[in-house]
Amino acid sequence: MQFPSNIEIKENFQFKKYTTYGLGGGAKIAFFPKSESECAEIYDFVQENYSRYVILGNGSNVLASSAFFDGAIISTRQFDKINKVDNVLYCESGVTVKRLLNYCIEEGLSGIEYLAGIPASIGGLAYMNAGTFNKHISENIINVRLYDGKYIDLLNKNCNFGNKYSIMRDINALILNIGLKLAQSDSKKVQANIEHYLNLRKTQPKGKSCGCIFKNPQGFSAGKLIDDCGLKGFSIGGAKVSLNHANFIINDGATPEEVYSLISVIKSKVYNHFSILLEEEVIYIGEFNATDS
Repeated sequence: MQFPSNIEIKENFQFKKYTTYGLGGGAKIAFFPKSESECAEIYDFVQENYSRYVILGNGSNVLASSAFFDGAIISTRQFDKINKVDNVLYCESGVTVKRLLNYCIEEGLSGIEYLAGIPASIGGLAYMNAGTFNKHISENIINVRLYDGKYIDLLNKNCNFGNKYSIMRDINALILNIGLKLAQSDSKKVQANIEHYLNLRKTQPKGKSCGCIFKNPQGFSAGKLIDDCGLKGFSIGGAKVSLNHANFIINDGATPEEVYSLISVIKSKVYNHFSILLEEEVIYIGEFNATDS
């Protein structure tokens, strides 16, 4: 097959180099688009030539298996331009939170400082309707532009945002651009707000993780449910429930399968204790077989 021209390609792609967990096996090939037209070209090419593919942003909420992934990766890491129109920022999906907040400091734009410290891309945040401190990115989103063989423009109300959910999770499409509504402010105030949220996050667990493993069930804290089961510090191999926050699993020399097994044990124990079935935030890539606990 003839690959798309002038588009960066990496063969023998390694997930562990492109995920915050630092885990995962290899993949056949990865494409790194830098523009909207390249995204569309790659998407069409992958749809036509590969039976399996994964769209990967900053890799902050995924767990890739050790098994070789016999498919293609579309990485949005280099698709990261920001365009300002009045107080609306149009961010390509690969824009990281850190880059976005630095831009907001430069331009004196406020409203998303609560995202400070999250190691994610804006596309991933929109996909998951992620957030923290009881705030979610959907509160700032005006519209989202997608590509699934054709361009799709969704207003906020058509994204069906919910608890760690958006309609993008059910659409086989590539997120291209997100419009964010912000407020004009003073750069020093924006910087101070960012530092405030970073200070609040200082108690977050250290070490390689993908952030919170489970969604909070309605009316409950997943971390507290796990803690109440006595699972803080519990480990399988190098996968360990954080002593600081029980909804984090730390990679302390783990394999992906050990993390997966620990997730399964946590779900089972919480269900046995409280009849509550925890639902993962983490997205799995590849095939998993749980190891013995």
